[in-house]
Amino acid sequence: MDNNNIIGIKSYYYLLQQITSLLDLSLPEIRQKYRNYPYCLIDYFEKDVEEKSIEIRFDQEEFTINCLFSDEGKCQSVYLFPDKNEYVTKFISYLEITQSYDYVKNRWTAPSCYIKAEAISHLPCDICLMFYN
Repeated sequence: MDNNNIIGIKSYYYLLQQITSLLDLSLPEIRQKYRNYPYCLIDYFEKDVEEKSIEIRFDQEEFTINCLFSDEGKCQSVYLFPDKNEYVTKFISYLEITQSYDYVKNRWTAPSCYIKAEAISHLPCDICLMFYN
């Protein structure tokens, strides 16, 4: 295995750890953790639906994460939106090597969460990854 492959695997491993550590955190805890990164707080209202989320931008890494919260105020899912589809493709290759895939439920099972690829048609990159409990 060449050095670039090892570096790539380590970066996806650490990103997976970082994202899964957000699950079950509160909005103030996530804001504190990423206080040095640009973020956007979003309140969504429609009929009987009210949702809170925080979007955090990682310029150097070229991706954005979006955390959605439960009614109890805990992060219940994290979406990873890369600037380039190539990033998701490589992350999926990493998941295929390191995690088990449930073909019936269309998701990977990581030690502390599930991971699902989601298609999105309205963004330049047409795929994202969803991490959830």
